[in-house]
Amino acid sequence: MAYYDYKWSSIAARRLSSINFPDNVMNLPRPIVNLLTRQRWLLVALVVALFFHGALLLAGSYRGTYDAYVHIFFGDHYRRDWFSLWDTRWYTGFTLVSYPPLTHQLIGLIAKLTGNLTTGFVAVMLTSSLTTTLGVYRFSRLWINERAAGYAALLTAFSSSIAETVHVFGQLPTMFVMGVMLNALPFIWSWLKDARLRDLIRGWAMLMIAAAGHHVTTLFGMVFFSGPIIATILLLMFRTPRADEGERADERVSLHTLFRWGVRRVRRVFPTLARTGVFGVGLILILVITVLPYWLWSKSDPITQISIPHASRDSFIVNSAAGLMFFLVPWGVQLIAFPYALYKGFGSRNWILAASFAGCAFLGTGGTTPLPAFLLKGAYYILTLDRFTFWSTILILPFAGQFVESLVHGRLGAWIAAHFGAWWRIGFISVYFGALIAVALFTANLTQFRKFQPAPLDMTPIVEFLAKDNHDHWRYLTLGLGDQMAWLSAQTTALNVEGNYHSARRLPEMTSTPVERLDGAKFTGIPGLGSLQQFLTNPQRYNLKYVFSNDAFYDPLLYFSGWHRLGRLDNDVIVWERSDVPPLPRRSGAGLPDVAAHDVGHSPGRQHRHYADRVHRDHADRPRHPLAFWPARPGAPHQAH
Repeated sequence: MAYYDYKWSSIAARRLSSINFPDNVMNLPRPIVNLLTRQRWLLVALVVALFFHGALLLAGSYRGTYDAYVHIFFGDHYRRDWFSLWDTRWYTGFTLVSYPPLTHQLIGLIAKLTGNLTTGFVAVMLTSSLTTTLGVYRFSRLWINERAAGYAALLTAFSSSIAETVHVFGQLPTMFVMGVMLNALPFIWSWLKDARLRDLIRGWAMLMIAAAGHHVTTLFGMVFFSGPIIATILLLMFRTPRADEGERADERVSLHTLFRWGVRRVRRVFPTLARTGVFGVGLILILVITVLPYWLWSKSDPITQISIPHASRDSFIVNSAAGLMFFLVPWGVQLIAFPYALYKGFGSRNWILAASFAGCAFLGTGGTTPLPAFLLKGAYYILTLDRFTFWSTILILPFAGQFVESLVHGRLGAWIAAHFGAWWRIGFISVYFGALIAVALFTANLTQFRKFQPAPLDMTPIVEFLAKDNHDHWRYLTLGLGDQMAWLSAQTTALNVEGNYHSARRLPEMTSTPVERLDGAKFTGIPGLGSLQQFLTNPQRYNLKYVFSNDAFYDPLLYFSGWHRLGRLDNDVIVWERSDVPPLPRRSGAGLPDVAAHDVGHSPGRQHRHYADRVHRDHADRPRHPLAFWPARPGAPHQAH
């Protein structure tokens, strides 16, 4: 796949050809034969990734993550009603048009077949981890030889960045799209360089799948991943003479030959430029078709909320905890290979890829310098900048694979042995891989060492309480549950006055303050507690009758706001009640509430403004729409994951 190979490739091929494999092995499909013979490091990497991430996910590592339960909640939405465009369980009901649906639909589909939502999440996340490992290998083969690409895949299996994304952040769509996109890029390379139409169609199809999984990663990530491919091939074609140029290809450039020289270069690159245009136009059409519901929604109902602070935008020098989470942990041991990657990248034909990963790494430093804010403009306050660090840790892997190959087989290892002795070389290799494994294990279990969420709760007592004595005829609120509130919502049809999908918020009490959730209002100080108090002192406006508190900090605020304590559930959660709250209006048997009947199918923005003004109305009926395959985006509106 790469446009050049090293001498070792032919040597390895001769050695492998001397191995006698059983006839039944050699008769297997070619990809499997290659995996068992030439691509053994890839096979090792896939096995390691399967057992490493699979064991942790099956052990429940996702329970302590930030986003896993949010994605499970949306998966539950599709499990209950595949074609629904509306979910009533959060806020005062919200439309599901701002997040590509594919990962959530896969969770819902698997949950429908197995009867278990967490099984669906684990299956999709584990598959995404494996496809990312395979994708790194295939992407690396565009730039480096086969053995170095195998090492790059092995480094992917033990990447602390991927371990953090999977087992600390729980960012399923990010992992899913990364795996699909990396596997699509070799097809784009093949089309641009060799004009293989079949590969163009394959690339388009996979990028459409990627866009259906996560629009932000596809839209922004393609700039840093496909940009180096397009630029490198154009440069390669610019320097490669055509067959019909003959001796004129070596003609020196002078004032008299400048025009002919320019014409020859244009003829060299024009076919690739044309193919680039075909690919670009097709990609735009694919993205427009796939992301059209989101664009229509964002145009009619733009997000006008106050930006929610995110530590990835802080200065990592001032906020050392942010520097740990968003720089040191994701980079991990790969910081050792960083100087080598810059040296090797900018000193070779892969300098454009090196510039891309260096640019991503710089943008990922957040507010440490003012330049990311200057370069990203308004997107700086919308995106979470840890995504750039994640992308950079993927883009560096081809160079990191070269680093390991040079250390084990090449000049770097020979230099260490010559200057310090052979044992130093062996020791350095052992320490490097030992540290790589140790940091990956530490990162994957980081939530065990430092709690980012409240202790896991059994939601059954809360679910049973809401299901009995018509308690679900009112809305409820949780305090101190953290992101587990989404797990509670996935197990009940009762309505929560807030939620964990911040783009859907339209009530001024929520949008006018930089508060991520009322559930953790105390962590945002006066703005958070002030916003929470508006709900507690005037619960009739929201039909809010029950509060489930897992944090005694809120007890005085609840008591002096007129709430009285009903008792403690079996999971130690305290139930508070206001007896003067009217129930939700009865649900109409068919159709929509009269306020929203027209707007659901045409203008989500006007619909939400009606809800903000008339939140006492019940929005329980779920409308359907031809574009109902599109779900809502979990995560803060100004913290796109």
